[in-house]
Order: sequence, then C-alpha cells, then structure tokens
Amino acid sequence: MEFLEINWTSAVMLLLFLLLLFLLNKFLYTPFVETMERRRKKIEDELKGAENLKREAEAMKKEAEELLNHAKKTAGEILENARKQAEQIVNEAKEKAKQEAQRLLEATKIQIEVEKQKALEAVEERSGEIAVALALKILQRVFEEDKVRRDYLVRILQEEFEKR
Repeated sequence: MEFLEINWTSAVMLLLFLLLLFLLNKFLYTPFVETMERRRKKIEDELKGAENLKREAEAMKKEAEELLNHAKKTAGEILENARKQAEQIVNEAKEKAKQEAQRLLEATKIQIEVEKQKALEAVEERSGEIAVALALKILQRVFEEDKVRRDYLVRILQEEFEKR
C-alpha cells in the first residue's frame, strides 16, 4: 500500500494547498468574480441605458420629423392661403379699377353731353344773334337804298318843280 501512504509532509502540503485555495478564493477569486459581476451588471445597465437613449433618440427623431412634416404642411397651407388672398386682392383691385373706369367713362360721357348741349345752345344763340344782325344790316341797306331812292326822287321832283 505504498500508493496511499500518508505522511505528514503530504498532509501539511494538502492543508497548505487547501489553505491556499481558501485564501485565493476569499481574497482573489471572490473579489475578482464580484468585480467581474459588478462590471458585467454595469455594462448591461449601460447597454440598457444606451438602448433606452437610442429609443428615446429615435422617438425624438420621429417626433421631429412629424413636426417638420407638419410645419411643411402648415407652411404650404399658409403659402396657398396667401397666394389665394393675393389673387383675390388682385381680382378685387381689377374689379374696382374696372368699376372706376366705367364710372369715369360714364361721367365723361355725361360731361361731354352737357358740354355739347351748352355748345349747341351757344351756337343757336349766337346764330340767332347773327341772323338778327344780318337781317338788321340787310334791312338797313334796304332802308338806306329806299332813302337814297326817295332822296333821289325828291331831288328829281324838286328839279322838275323848279323847271316849271
């Protein structure tokens, strides 16, 4: 039985080995394993935090994109409304200009008609005056010619009376 011979040296070595295992376990392996476990847990927590941040960032990005799309849509609607209002203002201005032009045209026509009537009345009045003046001149000449004839007749008669 030489194989299982137990001597004190082997027993002490076994005890020292077990003591070494105990001390290594207590002061090296356990703290190392605990440190590794804390590190693993910290890494997992950081990964979860990173994933949460990534999800939040994606949600914020999506929200920002939705806000941007909404802003673009709103801006498009505002531009469309502004274009429609500008078009309406232009059309109203054109209509007012047409109405004003029509009003001015009517007023001008009325003024022209009034001036025409005044001119016709003035022409009629003046033509009446001219006709009267012309008639007076004609009558004056006629009367002057009659007077000249009468005077001539009177002279001839007087001469005849004197001869006799």
